Amino acid sequence: MPELIYPWHQQAWQQVIQMHQAQRIPHAILLSGIKGLGKHVFADNFVASLLCLSQNDEFEACGHCHSCQLLAAGTHSDHTVVTPEDEGKQIKVDQIRQLKASQTLMPKVSPSKTVIITHADQMNLSAYNSLLKLLEEPQPNSVLILISENSQQLPITIKSRCQTIAIPVPDQAQSLVWLSQQKSEHDEKAWQALLKIAHGAPLQALHIQHEGLVQSQTIMKDIAVLMKGEANPVQMAASWQQFDLKSVMYQLQSLMQAKIESLLLAEQGVSEALIQQYWAISDCIVATIKLISSQNNVNKILLIEDFMVTVKQHVDQINHLQEPNR
Repeated sequence: MPELIYPWHQQAWQQVIQMHQAQRIPHAILLSGIKGLGKHVFADNFVASLLCLSQNDEFEACGHCHSCQLLAAGTHSDHTVVTPEDEGKQIKVDQIRQLKASQTLMPKVSPSKTVIITHADQMNLSAYNSLLKLLEEPQPNSVLILISENSQQLPITIKSRCQTIAIPVPDQAQSLVWLSQQKSEHDEKAWQALLKIAHGAPLQALHIQHEGLVQSQTIMKDIAVLMKGEANPVQMAASWQQFDLKSVMYQLQSLMQAKIESLLLAEQGVSEALIQQYWAISDCIVATIKLISSQNNVNKILLIEDFMVTVKQHVDQINHLQEPNR
């Protein structure tokens, strides 16, 4: 395997090797997975191997040929990257039209042409329609790699014309081993807290570090107040805006899953009605994550306020069910 591929990439890379050995590399690939799994590194290694003039049987780029040197220098004429022009913005239809025009040209250096489209789930309808035409009429010797953190938002017409390679979230044990090998002062307990915020993604946990631990401690205190039914939704919603709200929801989701598991495994029977209230909170967290992840212009302060009001309603029911002599 290429040296830069992370250990949790191994299964997906084996899928690539099998496609190569069977000479069945598809025209379009959807590389999916949450933020912090190294999808771009995987895509870069895939491109390097596709363009290399002398890759080995394990589909590894040699790193020395003319093609590899051009790619490393960022001047390879047969490789194109399409990404939003501004952070947080959509890929424009003109960008896809320019890509279509360039794809009609034959490769100049390598046997193939490659394209990486980052944030593929961030396009408007016109851009998707233009991309669809390119997928429906693929150019020979051309491979498009679409990278997406929210592949569920891609139109089915796009997804159905791509072969999906999913980068999985590694189990916590593998993540902790890898994180312990990085230069950091954090112990295992700190990494566990960071992985909860990062939804299990090691690179994201490594990226957030100090800010993530501050967030973890703040949210833990706030959720304790919220679960007592004593929170001020307006003040707390405003406070949470300083954090990445999706990671906040991931942290809450992890806490809620642990709580539900403890109730289900409790030696003394727990009422079904009580467990249902915690499941309802979990469902509310999932729904909020979907809204945060959508391309709609959501008012995030109002969204979190509504979330907290809903949670408080379930908390009131939980406290009612837990009252003595019930």
